[in-house]
Amino acid sequence: MQENWQAFLEQETAKTKDKYIIDFNNSDINLSETPLAAPLSGFAMLEVSGNDRHEFLHNQFINDLNLIKTPAAQISAWCNSKGQLITNFIIINTGTAYLLIFKEDLKEFVKKRLLMFVMRSNVKINDISDSSPLVGMANCNASTSSIKNLPTSPGEINVFDNQIIICHPDKTDRHLITGNTEELIKKISKFKKSVPILSSALWNILDILAGLPWVTSLSKEQYLPQMLNLDVLNGLSYQKGCYPGQEVIARLHYRGEVKKRVGLIQSKQLLSIGEQLIIESSNNKAGAIINSAMHPNGLCYALAVIVLDKSKEKLIINNQRVTIIDLPYAIN
Repeated sequence: MQENWQAFLEQETAKTKDKYIIDFNNSDINLSETPLAAPLSGFAMLEVSGNDRHEFLHNQFINDLNLIKTPAAQISAWCNSKGQLITNFIIINTGTAYLLIFKEDLKEFVKKRLLMFVMRSNVKINDISDSSPLVGMANCNASTSSIKNLPTSPGEINVFDNQIIICHPDKTDRHLITGNTEELIKKISKFKKSVPILSSALWNILDILAGLPWVTSLSKEQYLPQMLNLDVLNGLSYQKGCYPGQEVIARLHYRGEVKKRVGLIQSKQLLSIGEQLIIESSNNKAGAIINSAMHPNGLCYALAVIVLDKSKEKLIINNQRVTIIDLPYAIN
């Protein structure tokens, strides 16, 4: 973590609990209504630049980069030749480069693997995770955040004062802000009285409640994009040309049936990535946790890949029942 950024967070009474969680005392906050900001320590950011950057990434990723030829952001992902997700991204076209935002524990793996495919292309890939901190904002508007040109349409971005502000492409009306560390500190200092800084762990809850799954090192190369609802989240294009795994993914769409999908569950116990959902009556497996986090209300919320015809069964983890609740979007 960049020294000035860490010093600023510590000044704001942050405590670094581990490599990925920046903790503030926000246990009583109303996540659905209170304007808030969170330093996103659990995410990495790669910058992809060079004259061939568009063609290179368009040929690798599952979404259509032609949809954001002008500055904008979208959800996308990268798969292996079997169509299994290496990682998913929020990808941002700044006009001069592409920024890839994804889970931090995959950073070295993803960067090294992407570089293998650059070959003679005019493409550079740099890790800017430390030099460009990332902050998430929720329940904010121009008034509460003191940002006059806050973008309002999903995927819309504004670039000014060495900052990039993104309206989250998942349609939750959240925002991401990144850029020069000193300018970011100035920006947050202006609105921190009306927009409290919360734990990065609570941002994970907002992603989970939004039904936005994240591939981690524990789940990479295990699931097809449709299993993580990336088709529903506009993170997958069936109209674009070839990319790694495209044949498998298209076959599932046009000729097959998606038998597993991400579902949202809640539990009174802490759930961990990789834990299995078990059918109480038969002891058979029904799915697995891919993301989880504790809510200030004392419940644990998680996203799990669940076998669809098992989702109506009574499910347990560690002999404790879990409850499947509605996602904020419909799956046809």
